[in-house]
Amino acid sequence: SSGINAEYGEAFLDENPYEIVVVRMKDHPEDSREYIKKNLRSELGRFIAGHAKVRLNPYPNPRLGNAIEWNERLIIYANALYEQQRPIQTLDQIETDTGVGGTAYCYSEDDIVNDLMENDRIMDDRNPIEVNWYQSYGLCLWDLASLCDEDELNKLTTINEEIVNATGRPINTVLVDYVGAGDVRLADVVREINEYNVELFA
Repeated sequence: SSGINAEYGEAFLDENPYEIVVVRMKDHPEDSREYIKKNLRSELGRFIAGHAKVRLNPYPNPRLGNAIEWNERLIIYANALYEQQRPIQTLDQIETDTGVGGTAYCYSEDDIVNDLMENDRIMDDRNPIEVNWYQSYGLCLWDLASLCDEDELNKLTTINEEIVNATGRPINTVLVDYVGAGDVRLADVVREINEYNVELFA
């Protein structure tokens, strides 16, 4: 990967004043970490120093309205392996085990929810919740795409609702390797989840 392109990100944020960009980085091979740290320093310098329109957000869990109003609309999380300092935030999230994500077959909503609920930090809303969905271990992307149909994607809405009912907080991130089959797209399902969460917590 060529890393983060700050020029592209800056242009996108300038052209979309109500959008927020969140970058999460973790678990890269050891021989790549120095390159990534150098890339972060060089590409993000303008945001850290203070761009005229957009800055890095200094808070790990900012209110989105404040982030937009103050033009602090770029939020970056990196795990401790990168030894970054603020305003780059420490990545400290709750994830489903990648072994519970769909590969050769699909797991149920209860499998995912139970895996999350076993985490002793699940009630702490300082830790974002990530659902690892459809990892490509052992499958080519074409085979993986055949798993990603409407019925399977809609499981995510149920998972979100069950987590909200159990913890009073929603899922924050869905990680997928590939989504391809059917008329319903991941973006449609995520939009539905976001609309549900906004109506519930507004």
